[in-house]
Amino acid sequence: MNGFDNFVMSLMAEYSQKSVIFNKIIVQFLDFYSIKILPVFFCVWLLWFGVKAEKYRPAIVRALLGMLFAVFVSRTIQDFLPERLRPLNAGDPHFVAPLGVRIDEMDHWSSFPSDHAALFFAFSTALWLTSRTLGAIGYAWSVFIICIPRIYSGRHYASDVVAGATIGVAVALLFARPVSTKVMPWVRLAEEKYRALFYASFFVISYQFCTMFDDIRHVGSALKKFLSVTS
Repeated sequence: MNGFDNFVMSLMAEYSQKSVIFNKIIVQFLDFYSIKILPVFFCVWLLWFGVKAEKYRPAIVRALLGMLFAVFVSRTIQDFLPERLRPLNAGDPHFVAPLGVRIDEMDHWSSFPSDHAALFFAFSTALWLTSRTLGAIGYAWSVFIICIPRIYSGRHYASDVVAGATIGVAVALLFARPVSTKVMPWVRLAEEKYRALFYASFFVISYQFCTMFDDIRHVGSALKKFLSVTS
């Protein structure tokens, strides 16, 4: 994939030195959780309580299951494959840092595959199975708001994003769709019987997705380092 990655980075480099304001929008503004992820979960809750709730609730359950498993698969691959440095850390000559923007180094996270791509393509695919319109909107959001800014900023190679997207689509089709069918009756029962606990848990899950499980991931990394030192 080196040729593909180099081509995409060279293409991004043509725009990265032209406008500081444009760079700040792409790299910093679109990286805020409240901009790139919170609107997605606003729509999740809106669909859950909306006029066509009975139509979309199975899709939401499918999407959440797909997102959870996609992140799990992505993180497992990152942990077991050799670490791949991100373009902004690797000193790749094809990567040109966007002008006027400081990008925090992420050398403690492996680049391959992209968690963001896996998560949002799983979500979009789950919606696509119920509504082509919502699925198309989800894919467009995944590509232009989630994935392209991460390539542009050097947080990911294009192949990282392609691999993450493939994981997300595969998980949604092969895992989330059959499992959600079996789980949905239990979800309805839990909502009806334990309403307060159900929605409190729904909120916690939404919060973790909106923050990309940052606190859990940092705790896991610290624990991993501690165990490697003590072993």
